[in-house]
Amino acid sequence: MTATAKLPIGVFDSGVGGLTVVRALMERLPLESILYFGDTARVPYGVKSVATIEAFTAQITDYLLEQGVKMLIIACNTMAAVASHVVKERAAGIPVLDVIEAGALAAVQGSPSRAIGVIGTPTTIDSNAYARRIHALDPHVRVYSQACPLLVPLVEEGWLDHAVTRLTAQEYLRPVVAENVDALVLGCTHYPLLKPLLQEVAGPGVRLVDSAITVAEQAARTLAGLDLANPGDTLPTYRYAVTDIPLRFQTIGERFLGRSLGTVERVQW
Repeated sequence: MTATAKLPIGVFDSGVGGLTVVRALMERLPLESILYFGDTARVPYGVKSVATIEAFTAQITDYLLEQGVKMLIIACNTMAAVASHVVKERAAGIPVLDVIEAGALAAVQGSPSRAIGVIGTPTTIDSNAYARRIHALDPHVRVYSQACPLLVPLVEEGWLDHAVTRLTAQEYLRPVVAENVDALVLGCTHYPLLKPLLQEVAGPGVRLVDSAITVAEQAARTLAGLDLANPGDTLPTYRYAVTDIPLRFQTIGERFLGRSLGTVERVQW
């Protein structure tokens, strides 16, 4: 074990959705300290150009590296889809994981029929990042992608088991489920909060792939393999840094995290 093992894991997202990844990390790796960065002043990223997303991603990566982290996790599907190369170029040997890589791997491993559905924001789906990663792992898999732009605002409204959300999910999932998929990738960090509803709509024959849980598993394996796991002789610390503290941030953030956020730091650029 090196001194580096005691450094936190850096997790970042365009807003609050990445807190579902933090939650999964806390559950899977309870000894690890975490530094979370949410670019809440500039969310949503999903409607921005690739060049802008790359520039924002570079800025966030540099901030986390300056703070001192032992691993970087891109907890934003949009950033992972179009700017993961930016993070890897700047990370200088620090392991970099992302939700798309982890989700694609788990989907391929858990789809006996080789028919996989992917749901996400329009930018993530239009980037074709999931389909590309899945086909790199197994070119014979059939991938059926569906953009679900209305799900994020419904989650942030707290309508996790609401008739409107159920109806919306049914509309979005109908064409995907009709293709007899046996795995459905939740390609947005907001969607794990809808797991019970989405499972009900998709049916018992479809396994939901939660990329927050799969990236936490990947983090555990990577840290162990590189001898970077925290030995746990001190209590872990959790820091939350954001670029803006908008109305209801605390409420929405705690819904994603499943516990109190505590102090939130504001980073001003």
